[in-house]
Amino acid sequence: MAGAIIDEPHRGAIGDLRGLQSPGLETFRRHIRGELPPPPISRLLGLRPTEVMLGRITFTMPITRWLEDGFGVYEGGVFALLADAALSGAIYSAQPAGHSVTTSELNMSFVRPLSRSSGSLVGRAGVVHSGTQVGLSTVLLTDPEGRTVSFGSSRCLIVDMPIDRDVEFPPPETGPDQPADPHLREPPDGFYLSPSQASDGVPIELQREIIAGRLWPPIWQLTGFEPVAVEDGTATTRLPTSPWFSLGGPAMYGGMVAWAAEATMAAANYSTLPAGDFPATLDMNIRFARPALVNSGGLTMTAGVTHRGRRLRMMSCEVTNAEGKRVALASSSALVVPYGARDLAKGLLPADIVQARAGN
Repeated sequence: MAGAIIDEPHRGAIGDLRGLQSPGLETFRRHIRGELPPPPISRLLGLRPTEVMLGRITFTMPITRWLEDGFGVYEGGVFALLADAALSGAIYSAQPAGHSVTTSELNMSFVRPLSRSSGSLVGRAGVVHSGTQVGLSTVLLTDPEGRTVSFGSSRCLIVDMPIDRDVEFPPPETGPDQPADPHLREPPDGFYLSPSQASDGVPIELQREIIAGRLWPPIWQLTGFEPVAVEDGTATTRLPTSPWFSLGGPAMYGGMVAWAAEATMAAANYSTLPAGDFPATLDMNIRFARPALVNSGGLTMTAGVTHRGRRLRMMSCEVTNAEGKRVALASSSALVVPYGARDLAKGLLPADIVQARAGN
């Protein structure tokens, strides 16, 4: 989508071989001390490690308006933007030099919706198992008040990447420093559904207006994510394979792919609802079949509703690369919140809406 933030030259380090020359624990300590430059996804989102010990790590991420959708709320996939870094980071912190970690499976359960007042997310992750080829980890996400907002787990593949520890590799190019990194900039305004659209609009008709280019929510402006097609119970979207989405390696950050898949599944679900109702995602799972390299063409997400209960919905999503090869398979479930969109239009917070409507 023209004019997205990720159309700018990326910032941050990709392929910094110096990080492989030390054990994972020391590499993260060097990042925290500012001795190694952050990767592009950190410069984009403000995602960063703050504490680390062997097999345990803490990441934080600001919750800015850049992460909002057309309703001004934060979809469940936003949690994955933080969780995947913490989950893989915990496993990486226990690795010797010359090893890399890549996410194979990510599971998330959502406890409490986010709002603008959330301020930031904290993710504390720990290793459950670390073998020679596979690692398992869990993460607890909390808000600044210490309330649990999400829980996650991951399976990661451990890759042997032998490297000469005595070679002095040059620092990588990290791009411009001006203007400010995207997450620090003034967020966009005026790109939300109006109160009357949110409360009275028929979801699938609203989605078709969005596809026609009449709405461009902040998180789409940040990422270049765009809807392609919607029918009753199905949705198709695209996400660029921008270098901005690298966690330091040549492949797309798994948390970004997970966010896009969850957003597409939520769109498929939303297309089936009557005016005024709203979906609240309960959980998601994504399994990665192959890495998606940055600058390799767009990813296509194709999602559909697989179960249409009165209150409970189930969705699935396939992610494919520009060659049509499968990158990932995802699934999720969600509650239908009666009149939830109308409550949002009145200014009520998502957490209060879900709590008030859950038993109705």
